[in-house]
Amino acid sequence: MWENVVNKKNVLHKMNNYRQINRKDLEAGGILIGRILIENENYVIDDVTIPTQYDKRTRNRFKRNPKGHQEYYDDLFRETDGRCFYLGEWHTHPERLPRPSFIDKRNWKRINELKFETEDLFFIILGTTDLKVWSISKNEDKIILLDREDKNG
Repeated sequence: MWENVVNKKNVLHKMNNYRQINRKDLEAGGILIGRILIENENYVIDDVTIPTQYDKRTRNRFKRNPKGHQEYYDDLFRETDGRCFYLGEWHTHPERLPRPSFIDKRNWKRINELKFETEDLFFIILGTTDLKVWSISKNEDKIILLDREDKNG
């Protein structure tokens, strides 16, 4: 399914700015905003939110506060006449090859129980040198690591 997810370069650039390269860098994250292309059912991640002053950030934990992220999303939703919507979450980990924690998986399953415009949600974790993408579908309660082809940057 990863081959059906298109990341725009500006999205990767925004997230890469928050990689935890230095020992004092804090976890960061936000929401994935995008759309599904009618002609081929590919998902496009058009934008992401970035950490706000309201989020709780430590070296090993990121807790997103809706304030700031919701307003950004609402503005983009209006600007695109509802064509862009919530596709999932992203955050960083201070490890080279990121792995979801128990807390990450629990949160993803909780989010999946909510109602969204799409059946599939995506969760990106950026490590210090690599990123991984997982998905979860409304039809299944199973978290799947997506294979990544680096064709989109």
